[in-house]
Order: sequence, then structure tokens, then C-alpha cells
Amino acid sequence: MSIYKQSTPSSKYKKDTTNITGHTDQMIKLFQTDNVKDEQHEIAADGVQTWKKVSKRKQKCVRWFKDNLFLLLTFVGIIAGLLIGLTVRTAHPGPDAVVWIGMPGELYMRMLQAMILPLVICTVIDGTANTDPKSNGRITLVTMTYIIITNALGGIIGIALCYIISPGSTRADDEWEPPPDTRNLQTLDIFADFIRNIFPDNIVAATMQMSQTKYSVKEIALNNNDSDHHATNVTSFHLVKSVTSVSGTNILGLIVISAAVGIAASQAKDKVQPFIDFFNAGARIIFLLFSWVKWTTPVGVASLIARALVTVDNIESAFSSMGLFMLTTSGGCLLYQCTILPIILVIMTRRNPFKFLTHVVKPWMLAFGPATSTIPLPEMIRVSEEEYRVDPRVAGFTIPFCVTLNRDGSCLFISATCLFVAQYTRTSLDTGQIFTLGILSIMSSLAIPAVPSSSVVAVLVILGSLGLSTHSIGLIMAVEWLNDRIRTTTNIVSHMVATLVTWRLCRDSLEKTSRTDHINDNIKDIEIL
Repeated sequence: MSIYKQSTPSSKYKKDTTNITGHTDQMIKLFQTDNVKDEQHEIAADGVQTWKKVSKRKQKCVRWFKDNLFLLLTFVGIIAGLLIGLTVRTAHPGPDAVVWIGMPGELYMRMLQAMILPLVICTVIDGTANTDPKSNGRITLVTMTYIIITNALGGIIGIALCYIISPGSTRADDEWEPPPDTRNLQTLDIFADFIRNIFPDNIVAATMQMSQTKYSVKEIALNNNDSDHHATNVTSFHLVKSVTSVSGTNILGLIVISAAVGIAASQAKDKVQPFIDFFNAGARIIFLLFSWVKWTTPVGVASLIARALVTVDNIESAFSSMGLFMLTTSGGCLLYQCTILPIILVIMTRRNPFKFLTHVVKPWMLAFGPATSTIPLPEMIRVSEEEYRVDPRVAGFTIPFCVTLNRDGSCLFISATCLFVAQYTRTSLDTGQIFTLGILSIMSSLAIPAVPSSSVVAVLVILGSLGLSTHSIGLIMAVEWLNDRIRTTTNIVSHMVATLVTWRLCRDSLEKTSRTDHINDNIKDIEIL
């Protein structure tokens, strides 16, 4: 019997099992490797997603910081100006030191004021030249109606707040001052100058001068013969009124002339297109210059505020004694611009008031430092055209027009201040005098220029018309540096509301032009943060 050496089924089975086990181990290792790779890919994918989220957040933060860099720097400038002014005033600096403290602010205002005149002329001519006369008339009518209504509303609120708070009732009776004996200022003089400046007799002179009534004392020698035929010389003094030219830009007259030129150009548009394009290009250049100069605002604002604080005498006692007056005027202006004007905006345009207030922050801060509504004029036009898509023809005319005539905050201040003086001097006013005060406040606010502290002049005129004492004006001037800035910012907010209301009411009547080279198209190319 031969015995064959061969694998038994059991051994073969064991061999196959061993092979299968080896393959299984390899498969397990492969699966484990694949799982590890999948986990690694998932971890890597999660890492990429996390990095993308972080990157997006970083981009949002960078974009927000970039968009609000100007506001942040301006806010820092305001705080720095307050700190510098309050600190330096303790050292009692001399006149020379005060000059150098305010030098950066003076240069800042000079640069901006140099751009206002060409900007007003270019935007008004360009806007009216590309609008038909019927639409021009409608825009002017709507804007003027808004100005009169809101100025009257400001005056009414000022009178109401003064009666509610009674800021002048805290004065002691032994501090009463008698009214002055004479008045040089006349109420009608302001209106006469206002009408004269609407129609300047010299276009070139209007860029540098404006008409203003002045009084001068003239000596008149009289011969007095008595009954004994003795001649005696008597000298009499008389106030002589004359119309003179004073230094300053007649913005109102230039707007009227520019609007007339633009309307004339619109009638011969094809023949004078190069003329229109010239002013359109001029507006673009001014906007570009403004986008450069505006970055000096933080330094300029800090300098202006510091100088204002340094030059105020006894600021602590001024605030303590005039606290209620500040609450009436500045508090009333803030209440008006944060509640009344947004309500008007919602009723007339159906726009979001909170978003609107965030958009006007930049013009607000630009106006706070210099205390004049002409400085932020380019920024107001930019916000209107970029943020709200207002037609440049409307924004280019309405905003300069409002800067010249719209004075909500000033009207509130004028009416409240006159009533404050009446309360302070223990002078009672009847209903007729209150009504006269309101009318004079509205009309005088239309005539005052857009320069710092011009409302005080209107207050003096109205006090003289009502026979009230002007001696208390010194107390008002002690806090004028802050009051002036608050009411100016109120005017700025009102200018923006006026533009949006005018655009809403006149949008359908405007011609739908297909111009692609207007100011609005080029403002987008000019980065104004």
C-alpha cells in the first residue's frame, strides 16, 4: 500500500483559512486607513470651513472699520478737543497760545470754505440745466414750502419748551437790569438786506461781498438864537442809516444767479452742452478735493473745540447758572432732530428713520466742529445721491438752497432765547407779542447767514423790536459755543429730510434722462468713507 503525501482536507482548509485571515487583516487595515483618511479629510474640511468663517468675520470687521473709520476718527477728535480744552484752560493761556491752539481748526475751515463757492455754483447750474423749467419751479416750490413749515414748527416748539421749563424764572429780583434807552438795529433792516442780497448788482462782487445796513453817528451843528439875539452853537447827534458792502459770500444771490443761468442753459441745451459739461466736471473735481480734505476733520474739530473751551470765561458757573436754558435750547434741538424730523420723514417718504439717522452721522459730525452748515454741504449731497439715490438735479439744488434758508434749529433757539430774556428780566408778554415773536423768529431765520453765531444777531434785533433788554446777551454768549453747534446739527438733519421729501414729491414730474456722465456716476468712483 502506497502512502501518498498530500494535504488532507483539514490541512487544506486550514491553509485557505490562513490565507483568508491574512486577506481579512489586509482589508481591515485598508478600511482603517480609509477611515483615517476620511476622518482626516473631514477634519481638514471642518478646518477649512472654520477658517472661511473666521475669514468672513475678519473681512466683515475690516469692512466695518473701513466704512466707519472717518466717524471713529472724528469722534476721537471731538473727545480730544474736549480734553485738551478743559486741561489747557486751567493754565490760563495767553492770546498767542490761543491763536496757535486754534490754528489747525482755522486752516481746516479755510480749506473747506474755499470749496463751498465753486461747489454751489457748479451743482446748481448743472442741476437746473438738466431739468425742465416746470420741474425746476416745482422743486423750488416744494423746498420753500418745507422750509417755511419746519421753521414755523421749530419756533413753536421753542416757545412751548420755554413756557414749560421756564429757564429764566430762576433769577433773583435784585439782579434786574433796566432796558437800554436806544436801539440802533431795526427789524426791517434785516428783511431789506435779505431782498437786496437776492438780487446782487455785481456777480463777481457777490462772491466776496454782501449788502448790509449799518448805522453811524453824525454830528450836526445847529445855531440857536435866543430872545436876546445871542447865537449859540449846539451840536446834535443823529443816527444815519446807510447800505454798505461787508466782507462775506452772498450765497443766496449766487444761488439765484446760478439757477437763472441753468434754466437759460436748459432752453438751449444742444447748443450749450459744452457749457453744461464744464460745470458738471467742476462739481466732480470739487467732490474729489473734498474727499481728500475731509480726512483732516479730526484734527480740525479737535482744534476748534479746544479753542472754544479755552476762550470761555468761567465755564463752570456758566453751566450751573444756565443749566435750564441749555436744557431748553440744546435739549429742544436734540429732541427736534431725533423725533420730530424723523416723524416727518416717515410720514412723507415712508423711509426707515433709524437707518436715516445713521446715514446723517457723517454730515452731523462735520457740522459739529466748525458750527456752520456750509462745511458739510458736499457730504450731504454725497449721502443723498449714494445712499438714497436722489436725482443729482434735486440734491444739487435743494441742499444749497436749504443751507441758505432752512433754519429749524436756529428758529427754535431764537424764539426760546427771546422768551428766556423776557422771563429773566421779569417782562410779561401778551398773546399778541408772543405771536409777533414767532413771526419775527421765522422771518429772521430766513435772512441770517450760515455762519457761526449768526442767530445771536437775530436775537438782538427781535429783542430790540419787542423793547426787551439786550444786557442779558452776555449770559447767552457764555454757552453759545455749544448751543451754536447743537442747533447747526439740527439744521443739517433738516436739510437731509428736506432733500428726501422734495425728491419724493417731485420724482414723478422730473424728466427721465439717460445721462451717464452725471455727478452721481462719478461719485461712485471717488471713495468717500
